[in-house]
Amino acid sequence: MKSKIYIFLRMTTCLVILLCIFSVALHSQQLYRVEADALSVYSDRPNDPAARQVIALYPSVRAGLETKLVWKVDFKPAVLLVSDRRMFTEMSGSPLIAAYAVPEKMLIVIDLSRMNTEPFTLAATLEHELCHLLLHRYIHPDNLPRWLDEGVSQWVSGGLAEIVTGSRKSALGVAALSGGFIPLPALSRNFPLDGRSMALAYEESKSVVEYIIANYGNKGLLDILDAMKNGNDVSDAVAMSLGVPLWKLEKEWRESQRSWASVISLLVANLYTILFAFGALVTLAVYVRFIIRKRRIRDEEEYE
Repeated sequence: MKSKIYIFLRMTTCLVILLCIFSVALHSQQLYRVEADALSVYSDRPNDPAARQVIALYPSVRAGLETKLVWKVDFKPAVLLVSDRRMFTEMSGSPLIAAYAVPEKMLIVIDLSRMNTEPFTLAATLEHELCHLLLHRYIHPDNLPRWLDEGVSQWVSGGLAEIVTGSRKSALGVAALSGGFIPLPALSRNFPLDGRSMALAYEESKSVVEYIIANYGNKGLLDILDAMKNGNDVSDAVAMSLGVPLWKLEKEWRESQRSWASVISLLVANLYTILFAFGALVTLAVYVRFIIRKRRIRDEEEYE
């Protein structure tokens, strides 16, 4: 209960800070606006080329998103580009976040200092965050679980997540071997705050959506979203669209993650780590054998 209260207060504080920055910055002319018919872009730098780049990218990004979800972007979003990473971290509440959306304000906030560094690009990040706004535009927040929101947004943006993990290791692969999955109901409203668990939450969200598409096609996923658009919660939407209850879908997805193919993929992904560990063990074994042999020779010399 305390953690939920803390998360709620943190999110409220971040939103208040963001609104204060907007009002104060606009009044003091610390933000610079580039206006277009389809969106508004705000930047903390004058004549920011990134703002013009967002304006140029937006039509194709919007068209691609509308094609994938078959929903129209019938609103005009605002995009805030923040070049100061420290300021962005204060706004987002986490050093792991590179961008986020505020659906209530139809607002996208992007850490410009992390763009154009793998895997982040302005185009993919813009599409990811615009997907959040579009999902919330058509689905009531009470019916849209966080894991599905993030999973769909990663799917449309080519797998891009919003977080910087600093590691190429798969948290999902480790969870598959250990059985340490986070239950989907626990990811309905909020994601964990610590780095490893947050990474696992994002990977799980992406993997579940990919599992739905692999087994039921794009239509299966779109049918779920349409059912939720019509007011159904995620459990009813999954049962109506896929013919299986959500708990069974989650169970089948977990079992699929424990397949030999998944294990092999995990081993390949961590091949260098495995080889390094194996080399270290071999070196240790050779050293121990050398010490034992040296002591044996010394004992023999003393005996003679």
